[in-house]
Amino acid sequence: MTGFLRMTKLDFFTMKTQAVSYLSLIAIVLMFGFIGSPITVLCITGAWFIALQASNIFAIQEKNNLNKLYGSVSVSLTDIVWGRYFFMFLNYLVAFLAVIVLHFGFSLYRSISVNTSDVMLGFGLSFLIFSVITGIQMPIFFKMGYTKAKIWALFPFLIVMALVIIPSFITALSDFIQSVMVNQSAVIAISIAAGCAIEFVSYKIAVIAYRKRK
Repeated sequence: MTGFLRMTKLDFFTMKTQAVSYLSLIAIVLMFGFIGSPITVLCITGAWFIALQASNIFAIQEKNNLNKLYGSVSVSLTDIVWGRYFFMFLNYLVAFLAVIVLHFGFSLYRSISVNTSDVMLGFGLSFLIFSVITGIQMPIFFKMGYTKAKIWALFPFLIVMALVIIPSFITALSDFIQSVMVNQSAVIAISIAAGCAIEFVSYKIAVIAYRKRK
C-alpha cells in the first residue's frame, strides 16, 4: 500500500468516532428535498456540509497528537498531505452519492423523471464549491494547526454567506443560472476543471506550509 493510501486509511479509522455526525447530512437533505429543492441545491448542500466537517480531522489530530503516530507508520510529509486531500475528496464523493440516492427516492415518490444533465450539473457546481472552501481551509490547517486556524477557516463560509445577501450578487447569480440553462455542458466542464485546479494548487501550498511548520 502506498503512503498516501495508508494515510487515507488512517484518517478513516480516526474519524470512525465521528461517523454519527455525518447522519446530519441525511436530515438536512431530507428537509431540503421535502420542500422541493432541485438536485443542484441538494448537491451543493452536501458539499457545504462535508467542507464544514473538514476541520474535525485536524481537531482530532491535534487533540491526540497524531503527528507522532504518522511518523511511526512510515508516511512522508507529502503522503500525509496528499492522503488528507484524498480522504476529503472521498468524503465529498460519498456525500454526493448519498444525495443522489435520496434524490432518486424523492423522484420515485413524486413520479418525476431524473435528468442526468441536472445530476452532472449538481456534481460540477458542488465540486467547485467544495474545492473553493476546502482549498482555502486545508493549507491554513496544515500551516497553523486546528486551534490557531479554526477562526480563519470560517472565512470561506462567511464570504459565501455575505455574498448571498448582496443584491447585486443575487442579480448576477440569477443571470448566471439563466446562462447555465443554455450552456449547461460548458458550465459542468469548467466547474470540474476549475475545482481540480484549485485542489491541485491548494495541495501544493499545503505541502509547503506543512513542511515549514514541521
